[in-house]
Amino acid sequence: MRPNANCALRRLAMVGLVACGLASAASAEITAVTASDVRLVAPPDSTEEQALSYGLGFPFQVAPGRAALFCNVRVEGVATFDYENGTDVIVFDSVDEISADGAVAISRNERLTDENGVGRIVVKFPVIGGFVPLGTLGEDGRPHPHAGTGFGICQAISFPVDERGHFNWQSEYSHRCEVHQLSYDGERFAAVRSSTPEQTHPKVGDTAWVISAPGITNAIPDGDDMLQAVTAGGGSASAAGVARWSRVDGIWEPVEFWPVTPPGESWAEASLVRDTDGALLFSARGSGGDRLSEVRVWRRYDGGPQWRLVFSTEDVRVLHLEEGGPQWRQVLSAPGAHSPGPISINRAADGTPYIGANLPDSGRETLCIWPLNEARTELLEPITVRAAREEFGAPSADSRWMVDHPSGAVVRLADGAWHGVLVYRVLDSAEHRGAPPTARTGCYVEEVLSEGPAIPAWRFE
Repeated sequence: MRPNANCALRRLAMVGLVACGLASAASAEITAVTASDVRLVAPPDSTEEQALSYGLGFPFQVAPGRAALFCNVRVEGVATFDYENGTDVIVFDSVDEISADGAVAISRNERLTDENGVGRIVVKFPVIGGFVPLGTLGEDGRPHPHAGTGFGICQAISFPVDERGHFNWQSEYSHRCEVHQLSYDGERFAAVRSSTPEQTHPKVGDTAWVISAPGITNAIPDGDDMLQAVTAGGGSASAAGVARWSRVDGIWEPVEFWPVTPPGESWAEASLVRDTDGALLFSARGSGGDRLSEVRVWRRYDGGPQWRLVFSTEDVRVLHLEEGGPQWRQVLSAPGAHSPGPISINRAADGTPYIGANLPDSGRETLCIWPLNEARTELLEPITVRAAREEFGAPSADSRWMVDHPSGAVVRLADGAWHGVLVYRVLDSAEHRGAPPTARTGCYVEEVLSEGPAIPAWRFE
């Protein structure tokens, strides 16, 4: 950017801040991210005959002073890429005391014989969903009508069993999604599958949309409902966007879908946060061409005049002032900003939104976060979360570390404080070729430290 454009950018950004209601976020700032040892290594049902490891984690609040993780399980020792084996829920009240003791298995792979007599395995991918914590109050200060309940959705892919008794991605397969109804009573977390094998994908209300995959972060509250980033299809159309889930007669179900990503472009593994002014910020992982390494952020505006700021490397322009109802606008585009791979938008405890992804040209070995600027139109300097090769040394021969799938949440723990947590997995890529897990393999939970006052994610007494 030209030196004389910097002052113009700042002046014009402040115009946008006033128009968009973001000026109050000026004091918010991320200061550091912890770098802890592996928190979760293996589930209780791992055995010598079938070694299992923990990997991806998706945090959420479960009760006042208590949080939980959906933590996916992976089969080790088999030369198959992404050999998942369901999800555990792990409840905790301190980041430093997370333990697999008491883990609740809510999903595991299934083996069956189809109508043609062919043995099959149904591989269960991570459960991701939404939960209204026990003890939550609604916007009117009364007990939330759905407190202590939630939902989870996972992809379940059926493959024919090969000669090893496992599966491979070169064979034919069928895809469906499973929906689970979740509950927590203060002592016990429970899950019941509410979808049937005949219900291949959750239908969104009375629309043509069906959900084909969850996003990469858990749902956020919106009144009595939950909003979840998902990928959905409708007829010949497919898009990443936001699904509204409502609880009707004791069952959480999707009732509305807002497509966000442009038609004809491939985006998936979406994520969603609420900004400090109440607006929604959305991001997704792109595929194909420059989208593989591009950071994009969309923002939902809810009525009234809206300034749209466009920043480029050469100039700064305000395009126009619009009136209108709810609409999604792309507010940030940063081509080449990260290595191809999973990407998510999250927020720190003080509300500062940030992007989690891998550093350019690092493969998946260096995980960083990029805070967004006050106007939500640019990425600030990255903060390293984990530089695996520098910290751990080289993995096994001819392999690389995979430090990926960042997913965050703001949760209140037993100390009464709100914590911004960021969860990711570490894996040696040789494990996809059947190598045993390393001492670093597993699920990691870090704290994103920020200096502004905390913005609670839920209302408690």
